[in-house]
Amino acid sequence: MEGQRWLPLEANPEVTNQFLKQLGLHPNWQFVDVYGMDPELLSMVPRPVCAVLLLFPITEKYEVFRTEEEEKIKSQGQDVTSSVYFMKQTISNACGTIGLIHAIANNKDKMNFESGSTLKKFLEESVSMSPEERARYLENYDAIRVTHETSAHEGQTESSSPSSSQPHSSHCRTKASSLCHHASLPWVKRNHVGPAKATSPSLRLRRWRPFLRLPSLGLHSVAPSLDEKVDLHFIALVHVDGHLYELDGRKPFPINHGKTSDETLLEDAIEVCKKFMERDPDELRFNAIALSAA
Repeated sequence: MEGQRWLPLEANPEVTNQFLKQLGLHPNWQFVDVYGMDPELLSMVPRPVCAVLLLFPITEKYEVFRTEEEEKIKSQGQDVTSSVYFMKQTISNACGTIGLIHAIANNKDKMNFESGSTLKKFLEESVSMSPEERARYLENYDAIRVTHETSAHEGQTESSSPSSSQPHSSHCRTKASSLCHHASLPWVKRNHVGPAKATSPSLRLRRWRPFLRLPSLGLHSVAPSLDEKVDLHFIALVHVDGHLYELDGRKPFPINHGKTSDETLLEDAIEVCKKFMERDPDELRFNAIALSAA
């Protein structure tokens, strides 16, 4: 992916919520951590949920699957409602921002925007554009770019501060590798099993490790340069017209994952997340945040 490159955002609800606030979104909906896939951990997520963002590693196994999936859909077709707002990604390290745009744009009727909201203006101006046109429009939309950079710097500054409780985790789609550091609270970590030999689905799901605040450990304490490449990527999972859609700007079109509802979106989205994890059983670098009613 050539062209513009932005600093990556953190997988951190505080950063994403502040970012959206700066773009003029009223905080009646807020991103929160998803601590695990088990029912008791999902029950901790405030309801209703209108979107889930998944952070996952771009691996060779995933790229093989992505190519096969695209070829299958092009051959067999799929139903995608015209109501889905979808945009391509042409800016390196912008997957976090594009994930947020996908989450808000497909729930615009639920959101309250402040007067003069930059995000509302972008959505209204791009509503009739194609996914490719929206991507090009974002490239030149300085108000969102500047806010993105400010949020990226703020998150990294927090993580580098001696008094901060957050190790930095930068992520977005580029080619090479920079490992993300995740951590778990003790009551979550006790369910962790090693990546190599977990064979049953119930064990695989226990590898889920949320990005949580810990005392400063000196991990990624220096903000990465624009040229630093990472291999983690954000996608959005949203409910539109009774179906669950995966929205990934690296893909040519939305992916329809079947029926869902406002009441079951979180559980249905987590089922999709499980499939990502099962395709890469040796990987631990998965994380999710949910857009919940505040």
